[in-house]
Amino acid sequence: MHHTSRQTLLDWVRRGRLAPERLPAALAQLNLPPAEPRWQWLFDRLLLWLGSLCLGAGLVFFVAFNWQELGRLSRLALLELPLLAMLVLLWKRPMTDGPRQALLLAIALNIGALLALVGQTYQTGADPWQLFATWALLLVPLAALGMSPLLWTLSWLLGQLALVLYWRLGLFDFFFAFDEQALAWSLSLFNFVLWGVLILVPARARLMPSWLAGLAAGLGVTLLALLALFDAAAPWVWPVWLGWLVAAYLRWHGRFIAGLAMGCLSLIAVILAALGKWMEPDMNGFLLLSLIAIGLSVAASRWLQQQRRLHV
Repeated sequence: MHHTSRQTLLDWVRRGRLAPERLPAALAQLNLPPAEPRWQWLFDRLLLWLGSLCLGAGLVFFVAFNWQELGRLSRLALLELPLLAMLVLLWKRPMTDGPRQALLLAIALNIGALLALVGQTYQTGADPWQLFATWALLLVPLAALGMSPLLWTLSWLLGQLALVLYWRLGLFDFFFAFDEQALAWSLSLFNFVLWGVLILVPARARLMPSWLAGLAAGLGVTLLALLALFDAAAPWVWPVWLGWLVAAYLRWHGRFIAGLAMGCLSLIAVILAALGKWMEPDMNGFLLLSLIAIGLSVAASRWLQQQRRLHV
């Protein structure tokens, strides 16, 4: 379902699709401009999420700032007791989806802080990738029980960060050579497969937003395409990159403007990099590239606006 904006209604009036005398009634029906209850709902959600973030970050900064004054048990208690209280609250008290998701976010941040505290206090010798991997694994049952796409997304991000940190230690060499290009290919193809799986899964059963994996795959192949321009990546990245552009357009056309914007950004970046390699510009050449970038950005912006209006 698409949200009709005031600008869309004005365009309809200009094109003759909506009678001018019916414009006020259409605006009132769509609650434009938003009425007072709508603003109250918006500020209520913003304060809820900001409160969850401040609660999680506040505990971390309080323990870190008073590290020298607090003993080991005091530090652990300051993180364990709020975590226990939030878990009991989540278990005992029924909540609507918004407050439950905000509480789950605060719990997830608290778990990460507790893992870091244990590693720092008892000097377990764990590498950073182990911290993030453990954090991601601990969030999986919580995300499943809480039916939280937010926690699934956070667990997915932490898992990929743990993989990158693990690769930086060179431990993959025990199995096979795994250079930067291979890592980029692995993460990109993994997100491609995950995107396809999430698209096939019914919307109600999806563990995380499908567009997130799609955007991550697009970012990965765009970086690989930029490397391929300078012979730092395999040339067969080009059909994969073009395939992502086509798949993104077919999947997000009329549904997800941010995804189409990502496709435009990828296309503009590759075009500018190709022109820069071909031109080998001097100062005047960089000015020309800047003008081309501005022109392509304006064209992409107008196209995105057109797509949004055509599919409202």
